Amino acid sequence: MSACSERVKTCQTCARAKIRCLRTPGETVCDRCLRLNKQCYFRPARMRQAWSKKESRLESLERRVEELLGQQSHGGCSQHSDHDQSTPSTTSTAGDVIDRGVVTLGEADALLDSFRRLMMPHFPFVVVPPQMTVSELREQKPFLFLAILSVSVTRDVELQRFLDEETAAVLAKRTVTDHYHKASLETIQGILVSVAWGQHQAGAKGPKRHALRDFSNYLHLAISLVVELELDRPVELRKRCPRMTIDTISPIARPLHILQDEQRAVIGCSFLASCSSVITQKTCTFPWSSRVEAFALELSEKGEYASDQSLIHLVRLQHLFERIDHLSADPNIPTAGYTSPIGDMDAYLHLFRTMYSELQEYTAQLSPHFTDNNCAFTPLPTRYASANCRTVLLAVQLHTVNLYLCQVSLFEKDSIAQLPHSIRVDILCHGLATARSSFDAFLTIALNTERYLSYSQWLQTGFCLILSCKLALMAASDKSMRLNEPRVQALVDKLDMIRVLDTCVSRQLSQEPDRKTGFDYSGWLQWIQEWVERHYNASTSREKVSQGGIAVEHTIVPVHPQHQPTHSAAPFCTADDLGIPVSTEDYIPWPGFPDVVPSDNVLGGWMDLGVISL
Repeated sequence: MSACSERVKTCQTCARAKIRCLRTPGETVCDRCLRLNKQCYFRPARMRQAWSKKESRLESLERRVEELLGQQSHGGCSQHSDHDQSTPSTTSTAGDVIDRGVVTLGEADALLDSFRRLMMPHFPFVVVPPQMTVSELREQKPFLFLAILSVSVTRDVELQRFLDEETAAVLAKRTVTDHYHKASLETIQGILVSVAWGQHQAGAKGPKRHALRDFSNYLHLAISLVVELELDRPVELRKRCPRMTIDTISPIARPLHILQDEQRAVIGCSFLASCSSVITQKTCTFPWSSRVEAFALELSEKGEYASDQSLIHLVRLQHLFERIDHLSADPNIPTAGYTSPIGDMDAYLHLFRTMYSELQEYTAQLSPHFTDNNCAFTPLPTRYASANCRTVLLAVQLHTVNLYLCQVSLFEKDSIAQLPHSIRVDILCHGLATARSSFDAFLTIALNTERYLSYSQWLQTGFCLILSCKLALMAASDKSMRLNEPRVQALVDKLDMIRVLDTCVSRQLSQEPDRKTGFDYSGWLQWIQEWVERHYNASTSREKVSQGGIAVEHTIVPVHPQHQPTHSAAPFCTADDLGIPVSTEDYIPWPGFPDVVPSDNVLGGWMDLGVISL
């Protein structure tokens, strides 16, 4: 009977009694219930769940391969070898900022054109070919495309913030969460673009987009990818296999344009790491090396773009920058509280003269094409950039290295007073002349274009500005030196630091629209201007008091008796001699750096004017 087949084999009466239930075929009641005249009830049987067959590991892998092959054939994208072109990560272009309607294709094209004309000349380490269209860049290098859009937006705060967050999310997926995505050159290029202009990208409602911590994290991530892909090695030395592997893997030959893109990225990582570490006094994780210089030399000889010719000069100047920095860290050089013998002082003078001579000779050898700030991004056969596309990248680098030599020589050794008077005057004059030259170059930049300066230029310009203030105050504070050395007074007058600061503040205030998007340094510049004017006026007022023979208390800076140096050949004064108190009020918070308690100023050095040895 069909009804019985849909029931369980034991009735409920027998089940409760825990007795075997027997039933005569064809009967609907079991034998026991029939004999005892009891109701016989069978509970309906439960439907068994049909379990699906478990997929084996092999079947799972085969299904995954079929899906990937289907995606590639559907997208119709060309295949690229190894890591020269990244697989459209994070998936394909379907679902990017253009497909979601955040940015139109026309707006993206305008932003890419702006990046090429105004920003790329300041950063020769990532070059977008002029023949590449916005659609091609979007398809072939989606992350680099997104990074370029992110840094190119300068007016729309909300769009700027959204693109920045989108870039960070895609980068996190590529490098951390997506285990199927391989490291690629495109990811490195996108990171470099993000950090190159990250100091200016900030919304009005949030903190700085890229503080110093974020810059270091992003840059170290790019360096780790360079090491992972072995881009810092020549192609013939890229083994791509561990030492315990029996079979050797031959390096994959790559097209010339891919190899040159790799070399530019490696040079960019090394340059940013070295520049930021020297100025901020951090440990450099990617210093100069002979391989980096070899890459730059090869690009200068075989590079596709005119900007490649400047890379060798940037690398060699940065190497000299690092060597000068080693002077301040060398324990054999006279340091605070240490009276060095004459032999050590002679050794220091020899090192200084050697560095100075190398710097002057190298500057004289540079082509006027670079020293005049004319480093346009131009393909060698035809000119791509307009005549107005100029950069101060190499000029700023030259001025920074020259001024850093003065910083190490005049401010970082307490026993520097043992240097001969003529040597210290020469160093000071060299610094004043370099400061004037640096501002002549900087102030020739077209108004409202400072926003396009890269991170290294931004950092170096801030260093040059503060060190110029220190040199000007050092010269202005020593009356005897200015009277005995007319060239010092002439250079101080020519520099005219008060006017320079006033011009910088005026230029910054004139860029009102950029202030809401993070490019606002007017407060920092005004702080420096007030500091310099306060101490400069205090110095001149003491001279007037000294000439009149009347002791008058200054309202801002207390006046102390003019200190007479014990060493006849050391007329420079200290901060105490000038009546400049070392206090927390003289702390200058450089934009983009972490906010710290002034008394615990971890930056110190050139960014803290209150502790300079004037």
